[in-house]
Amino acid sequence: MNWSSSAPANLMLIGEHSVVHGYPAIAMSVSQRLTLDWQTRDDMQISIESSLGNFLIHLDKLHAIPEDSAFKWILYPIRNLRRELDKGFNIKVTSEFEHTLGLGSSAAVLAATLGGLHFYLSKSYGIIETFRHGLKVIHQIQGRGSGTDLAASLAGGVILFDPKKQTIIPVDASLPATLVYSGYKTPTAKVLDKVHRDWLYQPDILKNLYKIMGKVTSQAFDALQRKDMSGFYQLINTYQGLMDALGVNDDTLGHIVYQLRSIPGVQASKISGSGLGDCVLGLGMQVRHHNNALADYQHIEIATDYQGMTVQQTDLQTN
Repeated sequence: MNWSSSAPANLMLIGEHSVVHGYPAIAMSVSQRLTLDWQTRDDMQISIESSLGNFLIHLDKLHAIPEDSAFKWILYPIRNLRRELDKGFNIKVTSEFEHTLGLGSSAAVLAATLGGLHFYLSKSYGIIETFRHGLKVIHQIQGRGSGTDLAASLAGGVILFDPKKQTIIPVDASLPATLVYSGYKTPTAKVLDKVHRDWLYQPDILKNLYKIMGKVTSQAFDALQRKDMSGFYQLINTYQGLMDALGVNDDTLGHIVYQLRSIPGVQASKISGSGLGDCVLGLGMQVRHHNNALADYQHIEIATDYQGMTVQQTDLQTN
């Protein structure tokens, strides 16, 4: 049996950090996609082929997935369904984006993996039920996480995600944008640990800061629903200031943020992701070649993708 599952990359528009504390976030799936091509095997091996390398493991050895495995977002969902599998797979990974960029690559892999597995096992799950299976994997691997990026890759388009209610609300919006990569990353867990340490003796202020972040995010979603783009962009810039106050901005990110804002047509810019590296998002237009001060940074132009995770059988032949 041969089939294919695909999911879009994604990015967080607004709601970073506060979403971990129960406040809503807005995320967007983008036109760059990741595809898994599946083929059943005659044995119990899982074979993965990708640009990151190749990997082979027996289904009964999945209890010992290395923590640093590049393929853990594929292997953990398979392990969770091990008892329902009677044969292995060949899985070929094809991506239209580099995993180093802040495009929710792990969430796209997870979404495509869940879709492919559920299709093979004839499980007709909706988006929310699939999301809950994926959130379990996120917590298994990371220990925590809201799953906002997973929700975006599953649903497609622009969404408001409420982590408390686990609801996904779509909004009709098209947001041309550019991501500028800073050239380095700080793992999200380390960023969260830094925030915890920095605010250890001011917990009440931190709590109020998260509350304000949540309010700004909710107002930004309201602005999108009203098609009030100038109000939306203003709130995006406001959220950047709140992330700076939180302590996750740095000199390089700040430089990119303000260089983007100096470009005619760019309406807003902010850190995309947890901060202290990774990418800065410029909204309003695609900006390649418009600013010499950013010429040395890697750019990626993005557009909204309204198609979420998809699965299709590619032939009816079985091995």
